[in-house]
Amino acid sequence: MSNFENGRFTFEENSTQKTINLTKQFANPVVVKVTPVNKNINIYLTDVQNNYFILEKNTNEEVIVNYIVIESEP
Repeated sequence: MSNFENGRFTFEENSTQKTINLTKQFANPVVVKVTPVNKNINIYLTDVQNNYFILEKNTNEEVIVNYIVIESEP
């Protein structure tokens, strides 16, 4: 069974970049899926590591985002 983490955060208005620090420890590479909840905008992953990921958006609007991080099998 894969190790995973999921959550929700607010990407603040007038902010174009956000770092999400993960609470679980992942030993293997991870896959991240992000989904805007309340807006139809594009969100881009710019960096993915085992303990955090960084996103960017191309609008100044506030948006709520759901995410899931899944660890790959060894």
